[in-house]
Amino acid sequence: MKKEKTIREKELRHELNAAEFNVTFIDLKRDFAFKWAFGTEGHEDLLLMLVDSLLPEKHIRSVSLGPQEQEPDREDAQTGIYDIHCETDDGSSLTIEMQVCPQTDFNDRMVFYSSFPIRNRVGKGTVEKRFSKMRYKLPPIYIIGILDFELAGITDRGETIRHFSIREDDGDNEPFTDSVHYVTVELPKFLKSSSELESRQDYMLYAIKNFGEMKEIPEEFSGKGFDKLFEVCSFANMTEEMQMRYVRKVMAEWDREGQLATAIMTGEARGRAEGREEGIAKTAKAMKVEGISTVVISKCTGLTPEQIEAL
Repeated sequence: MKKEKTIREKELRHELNAAEFNVTFIDLKRDFAFKWAFGTEGHEDLLLMLVDSLLPEKHIRSVSLGPQEQEPDREDAQTGIYDIHCETDDGSSLTIEMQVCPQTDFNDRMVFYSSFPIRNRVGKGTVEKRFSKMRYKLPPIYIIGILDFELAGITDRGETIRHFSIREDDGDNEPFTDSVHYVTVELPKFLKSSSELESRQDYMLYAIKNFGEMKEIPEEFSGKGFDKLFEVCSFANMTEEMQMRYVRKVMAEWDREGQLATAIMTGEARGRAEGREEGIAKTAKAMKVEGISTVVISKCTGLTPEQIEAL
């Protein structure tokens, strides 16, 4: 069995190198590649470069990786699993999530992620701090979502990077707290070519958006401090094990994306002929048969987990 698996892996490797997986640099929009480049021990300098390019106003000088998973307080609640979580030299907490597939409630997902550092950092520190009048004072918390789609439900202002915080609804839009910040990066809105890049932020956004399609290092990147990122993300520089892991992860993502699209399109077509409710139920059932998780099915169809289980 092990021998057959090894043979199949070699065949798969050959097929992919000869066809569509003949890549030069791994695609940073994919979870595995993003985590490998920016969330791996020894790559803290690349993570610092990413954070500093997205939040240049903070002048961050160093970062340290933190746990990438947070357990909920209740057994029936959802675990928080991040792409990258880190702390900066000024004590700020940063959670960075790379998302390729469109998700209509991603803004709520960002709020959900912020609940973990809020809970974990209240009163953190000395006994004196925990019992002081400032025991609820939070250090800056940033939730950063890098999206390969345009965020739903938010007025489009044409800006690639947007900053949100908790503020007064009316009046002067007065900040309620300066502790929690949400930053969205919508890659489809970044339209600069390599010859139009100016700032460190421009270069980083261009790299994240286009690495997977590059066949060589653009000359515009020469002397801009991106040599290690290109080296780390070179497919040829990766070990065979890492190459295979990347291939499997991306193929699995392709499969999930294809299953989701097929299930939704099939359900929409049936829904037009059979009625909306019946069409939604059949869409959910088709997704369930394909092995798509109940959480994803619920988000896409609006059905409750109990309704999905009953199908």
